[in-house]
Amino acid sequence: MDWKTHLIEDRRNLHQIPELGHEEHETQAYLRDALSQGGLDAHTVAKTGLMVEIPGRAPGARVAVRAEMDGLPLGEDTELAFRSRHPGRMHACGHDGHMAMALAVARRFQANPPQKGSVRFLFQPAEEQHPGGALDMIADGCLDGVDRIIGLHLQSPMPTGQAVLHAGAMMANSDRFRIVIHGRGGHASEPEATQDAVLIGSQLVAQLQTIVSRRVPATDPAVVTCGAFHAGSAANIIADTAEILGTVRTLSAQVQSQIAEEIQHMASTVAALYGAQAEVSYTPGYPAVINNAEVANLWASSLDGAIQLVDHPPIMGGEDFSHYLNRIPGAFLLLGARPQQYFPHHSPHFTIDEDALPIGVELLYRGVLALL
Repeated sequence: MDWKTHLIEDRRNLHQIPELGHEEHETQAYLRDALSQGGLDAHTVAKTGLMVEIPGRAPGARVAVRAEMDGLPLGEDTELAFRSRHPGRMHACGHDGHMAMALAVARRFQANPPQKGSVRFLFQPAEEQHPGGALDMIADGCLDGVDRIIGLHLQSPMPTGQAVLHAGAMMANSDRFRIVIHGRGGHASEPEATQDAVLIGSQLVAQLQTIVSRRVPATDPAVVTCGAFHAGSAANIIADTAEILGTVRTLSAQVQSQIAEEIQHMASTVAALYGAQAEVSYTPGYPAVINNAEVANLWASSLDGAIQLVDHPPIMGGEDFSHYLNRIPGAFLLLGARPQQYFPHHSPHFTIDEDALPIGVELLYRGVLALL
């Protein structure tokens, strides 16, 4: 079976059926059917995920390849002929491409099994949904007997034909926080009798930005973003509560802990300044993606002529691939897939350059062979 014949078709078919985490039933059925057509029997894992293994001609190491399955709760706004058929759902992060590439690699190894060892393919649900489907996959034994694991992520900001792969940090810790300001509401004409939660929350949002600019060393990458602010119900009512939702991205455990403490202290201090109180909850998310040096170097050395590896600092996005890396040696690669008209990930206009897909197949294929 010619994997190139199916690569773009698989990506476009999968793009049309995006599903949220733990709801990937149609996606699972498509993948199972595609694998079975190639003579591969996939096993259900993590409820909506799949695992399939291709043995080599002789015993040896076992290498795993992981691809995410889930889409995002986002309505697609593109003119693609193969745009999403599911209202309010979209593959806006490249997971459709990841699955298509993994299928293609599986087809290549099915047609020509490795000389020794085996290759295990993990199609994982719920990467976008904290705490992440990787933990469910691990709990179902998907890493049992696996010596090394690799994965890649399409990156629309990067030019097609470039990739990033190095030892150490690739992506950030991805945490969340929630702050609720408890003030005292009242009539808008009598602000002196209130503790205005909107005012207090607004002051706090501005102050939180000084944590990175004034409290964290400039040599330590960090991001504090307030993504949501909920308060008030009418123009003539001073709100008694305000809710702030945000995310924190860091690379080191020390800075991660420092920022969590700073948010708690700053929220309490700003609220107290106005006679109010602040309730803070801080939830650690995906750990940082830290590539194993041996695996990253072996994989990178196998890619000569297939891709331009560029030096790039870690990106501050999060990925639950980190859960695998915290258990076994592995590496994660970022592959450029910048389309002619660029839109960022998680945008309703997002798409990828499909010319990156066969490149990704080659990178994964070479990585597996190098690690076997």
